[in-house]
Amino acid sequence: MDPVTHGVIGLALSSFSGEAVALSNPLSLGCAIGAMVPDIDIVAKLKGDYVYLKHHRGISHSLPSLFISSLVITKGLSYFFVDFNFLQVFLWTFLGCLSHTLFDILNSYGAKLLMPFSKKKAMVGILMLYDPVITILSFALIFHREKSIFFYGLILIIFALYLQIRLIMKKNAKKAIEEYYRHGYKIVDIAVLPALMAFHKWDFIVNTNSHDIVGQINSFNKKITERKKLKRPDQEALNLFQSTNLGSYFEEFTPIYHVAKSKEMGRIILKCTDLRYYLRNNFMHHATIIYDENQNIIKSFFHPYSLRKNIPIAEEE
Repeated sequence: MDPVTHGVIGLALSSFSGEAVALSNPLSLGCAIGAMVPDIDIVAKLKGDYVYLKHHRGISHSLPSLFISSLVITKGLSYFFVDFNFLQVFLWTFLGCLSHTLFDILNSYGAKLLMPFSKKKAMVGILMLYDPVITILSFALIFHREKSIFFYGLILIIFALYLQIRLIMKKNAKKAIEEYYRHGYKIVDIAVLPALMAFHKWDFIVNTNSHDIVGQINSFNKKITERKKLKRPDQEALNLFQSTNLGSYFEEFTPIYHVAKSKEMGRIILKCTDLRYYLRNNFMHHATIIYDENQNIIKSFFHPYSLRKNIPIAEEE
C-alpha cells in the first residue's frame, strides 16, 4: 500500500480511541504519522534501487523499529500540544505503526516484522496493493459522526468477514489451479497472489517437475489465463546462481524466481526472473550473470523494474 493509504488507515484506527478524528488531535496525528513512517526506508533510494529493494519492508517495519519510531514521533508531538498525555499518544502512535506492517504482511510483498531476530518476510498474500474495501471502511470510521459500540462492532465484523472471504477466494483459486494442471504435470508447489489491480483475479505460479507456469485465474468463472511457461532449470544452474552475491540477494528479495541458462560465444549466461509481478507483458524484476567457460564471473547485473535498467553488481562486495 502507498503511504497515503496507510495514513488514512492510521486516522481510521485512531477513531477507536473514542476521541475526535482530527489532525489537531495529537492522538489522531500520531496514529496517522505512525502508520506512514515505516516507509521511511525510501531514503535508501538515494543509494539506488538495488539498495532500496534490498532494505524495503525490512528493519523499518520491524517491531523494535516501530517501538523506537513511536517514541520519536510522540516526543516530537509533545512540543506542539498542551495537556499532552504522552503514554496515551505513544500507545496509539505505536498501533498506527503496527498497522502499517500488518497490512503490508496481508499483501503479496510481505514485511520483516521480527527483524533482526528473523530475516524472513511474513506474507499472507490476500490483499491487493490498493484495496478499495479497506479504504471504504477507513473513510467510514473517519467521517461517520455518530459512532457507537454497534458501529465499531459492525466495522470490525465487516473487516473480519472481508479477510475471511479473501482467504476463501485464495483457497478456492488454488484448488481450481491444482485441478487444472494436475492431469498434465507433476505439481511441486503452487503460489497464489492477489492480482495487482483486479479484485476478482489472482496471479499464480505453478512449479512442476518440468516447467514453471505463470498465469492468472478469474475467481468468478474459474477461467485460467496462462502468461508464461518456462522450462525448469537444472540443479547445476540453480546452484551456480545461488552461490553468488547477486543470487543470495535475489533469493532473499523474492521466494519465487526462475533461472534460465544459455551459452553464447563460449560464455555461460544465467538470467533470473522474479515471477511474482507481471505487468505490461513482462515481469518486473530480473538479474543477469555472465560467466566465462570456466564459470568465472565476468559481469553481473540487477534489473529493477525493467530489463533496460542495468545495475552492475560486484561479486567481491
